[in-house]
Amino acid sequence: MIIALINNMALLLSLSVVYATYPFKEYQTLRDHSVIIGFIIGFAGILIMINPVVLSSGIVFDSRSILICVTAMAFGAVPTLISVAMMAVYRVWIGGAGMISGLSTIVLSACIGSLWHMFRYKYVYLKTPFLGLEYLLIGFINHVGMYFSMFLLPEPFRYAVLETMTIPILVFYPIGTFLLCLLIFNQVHRSAIVRDLKDSEIRFKTMFKQAPIGMSLTDFYTGKILDVNQKYLEILGIQKDRLLQMEWKDITFSDDLGVSAELSKKMREGDDGPFSVDKRFIRGDGQIVWTNLAITVVYIGPKEERQSLCMTTDISRRKSEEQRILQAINHDYLTGMYNRGHFEDYVRDLSLQDNLPLSVVFGDINGLRIINEAFGREEGNALIKRITLIVKSFLRENDYAARVGGDEIALILPNTEAKKAEQMILSIQEQVAQIQVMASVHPSITFGLCELCSENDDLNDGIKSAEKDVGNRKLVETPHMRGQAVYAIINTLHEKNKREELHSRRVSALCENLAVALEMSEHQVSEIKLLGLLHDIGKIAISESILNKEGKLTHEEWSEMKRHPEIGYRILVSVEEMNVLARHVLAHHERFDGKGYPKALNGYEIPIQARIISIADSFDAMTSERTYRKSVSFEEAALELKRNAGTQFDPDLVRVFVESVLKFGWDGLS
Repeated sequence: MIIALINNMALLLSLSVVYATYPFKEYQTLRDHSVIIGFIIGFAGILIMINPVVLSSGIVFDSRSILICVTAMAFGAVPTLISVAMMAVYRVWIGGAGMISGLSTIVLSACIGSLWHMFRYKYVYLKTPFLGLEYLLIGFINHVGMYFSMFLLPEPFRYAVLETMTIPILVFYPIGTFLLCLLIFNQVHRSAIVRDLKDSEIRFKTMFKQAPIGMSLTDFYTGKILDVNQKYLEILGIQKDRLLQMEWKDITFSDDLGVSAELSKKMREGDDGPFSVDKRFIRGDGQIVWTNLAITVVYIGPKEERQSLCMTTDISRRKSEEQRILQAINHDYLTGMYNRGHFEDYVRDLSLQDNLPLSVVFGDINGLRIINEAFGREEGNALIKRITLIVKSFLRENDYAARVGGDEIALILPNTEAKKAEQMILSIQEQVAQIQVMASVHPSITFGLCELCSENDDLNDGIKSAEKDVGNRKLVETPHMRGQAVYAIINTLHEKNKREELHSRRVSALCENLAVALEMSEHQVSEIKLLGLLHDIGKIAISESILNKEGKLTHEEWSEMKRHPEIGYRILVSVEEMNVLARHVLAHHERFDGKGYPKALNGYEIPIQARIISIADSFDAMTSERTYRKSVSFEEAALELKRNAGTQFDPDLVRVFVESVLKFGWDGLS
């Protein structure tokens, strides 16, 4: 009897192999085909029930309880209901004394298996491949229920059956449940693994193809490009068919081949990454594209072949921005030369060992301040650019140049003797002297030089010596040059505006006459004469449209015109021998009553030279023809000066001017 029962269970286990290899074994597919599965299991159960262990007429034992319980555990409610219904119908058809007990066993097994499926199936399916003790426990619980179902047998059969079947029911049936669970759930778990692998593969392919960054797979050993996504092709500007026939080195920028070789070496030595590196490629159109590569080694396929997975981002814009920032940090914005900060870093890191003899040259553009004040910073900046272009044209490949100040240039000339550097300096100066600013001023540049011949020399000391040499040479070169610049500026003003020239010459003569009448010294007379000529030099920076305007000036135009004393002051104060004149030019529109400009000086706070210019300037303005008014006679002008004595003009100086220069009687003016 036990052998027959074991044969029945063996049949069940044989059928379970068919179930385990059924093509609809994946979880989702099983759910979609649950009705078919229900019928398959129902027929399998009937097949088992056809070969039972018969104890007496209508009292049969088979392994349907195992099949039903495990079916419910593995496949859920729908297949279980269908299979249970089929087996129940067949059991009713068999009939006999054990029908009620058999039906209760069928229902009880279905309930126990379904409850387990409800609470435990997903945990086993998704996480745990083996729960042997739990399977054995479920089998035992199920067949304890079957054991108690035997009490539903008619009393004449009950105790004989229990005596015969207790050990098989409580021992062999749980073991059969355990074995069937192992077969079924092992396949279930394998199905989960296959599903996850397929999902992962789908996700990887989707991510690979649709990723917003470039992605590629490369054979680790041969370097062959296996696959690239569309974004990578867009970055490289190359068709896929063509790219797959190439190697990465074929499109790598030559300067970055070493980076690629170093990275490949690390991976061959067993380093799987990840790595991050910036690298340049040559696009299909010949342009250079900067990329960031994030690379790692992946193991693909059953043989776990090593392939490199690369995620690539186009960083050309970022690199361009970095270059722009680096350019701004290290370079002078105006000339493109290196700036002071870069110069100091260069000097700190420079080794004299391979660069001797080394010449240090410092250059200082002369009169730049005058040009800025006279013609505006745009002209000054244009001059700096032109001079630096001349300097750059003389530099060799390893020479270094930096703009270290507003008007200062530093040169470091490796392997250059002082004699050769001096020749270069003279050539630069000759070309600079040919420049004309506003067709009038010829600029100049003064250089200082120091030669270093020994490794024991200190480069910083050499720089100090070159700067000192600039100062020494300026004592000889620049005063005369600055004076020339001033006269060039006044000549430019006079050439642009003939009326201003005639006005300045007349004011100069009037100032000279008043100074003589005041019995000033010969030096003072010469100074006041020059001052009269230069008093309106600041008008060089005033728009010609304002200087030549017919009619009265607007408030804004008048505010602009009132700047010319300050501009003239800044031009003249930059020339040492004209410092004194600068102060007088600044004050020549001050009033004796303190209502003048630009500093609202009053009385004798105003230098006498400025008070003299004020009288001569006003007199000439009144007696000269203007486009917006007629001139007045000398006598009318003298009367106007008298009226404003003590308010606009120094009363004592006005009286001397009227009586001694104009030859009018003071008391007779009315």
